[in-house]
Amino acid sequence: MAKRKKRSQPSLRLTRQKLVDGFTGPDQTCIRLARPEESHRVGELLKAATAEMEQAHLDGVAAGRCGTWLLEGLSGVDRALTEPLVRAAAEGRLQEAALALTLPLVAQARDGELVGALLALPPGTVVQTVRDAGYPQHALLAMLKYVKLKALAVAQEAQGQGLGAALLKRCTQLYWQLDFMLLYGEFETERALGPFYERQGFTVLEPGESTDVGYVLTGRPIGLGAGPGEQLFLRWRRS
Repeated sequence: MAKRKKRSQPSLRLTRQKLVDGFTGPDQTCIRLARPEESHRVGELLKAATAEMEQAHLDGVAAGRCGTWLLEGLSGVDRALTEPLVRAAAEGRLQEAALALTLPLVAQARDGELVGALLALPPGTVVQTVRDAGYPQHALLAMLKYVKLKALAVAQEAQGQGLGAALLKRCTQLYWQLDFMLLYGEFETERALGPFYERQGFTVLEPGESTDVGYVLTGRPIGLGAGPGEQLFLRWRRS
């Protein structure tokens, strides 16, 4: 008799509580949402990965404003992202909305020390580009469909354990569950991070190469590329 093929088990859906409490990561670490009192350590980790870390994002973590809408979405609240975004746009509060859609994740070691951090947020460059192209409503939609990985960092003493991959996995899982379509980021070419992101399922573009991010939103192409000395990596959610 022919052997039956094993059915692949569906991945468990994230919940608000699980994101707050955390998931077991490599070497008994805990992957979870960053807490307000951890903003300083989160900043230390992320600033080692990028020189473009904005203090407003760290202040948002400290104030407990980051990820609030994402948590509501995981709780199953109907239109948890769209309705507050429309209100915020009408009231001129898009910076506040961007924080509510920002995800700060940390990796906590067994001794309680934070040894890894990730920050993902609405893509300001894409939003502005779409708006400048004459599509203001589509620019709002970009905030609910596209995500930029601002920074991903693991402390030197904890590298080589798979923590970066674990943080990225949970980030991707969360945004895909909330029906986002694209996760992308940039890295300095000299850091040679292409193989790492390719192992995580991302496409890594060559220096100077761009990709279209506009057609699925507006019906017309809008190019996105990395800055000088950087490379773009991206991953589209499969339907």
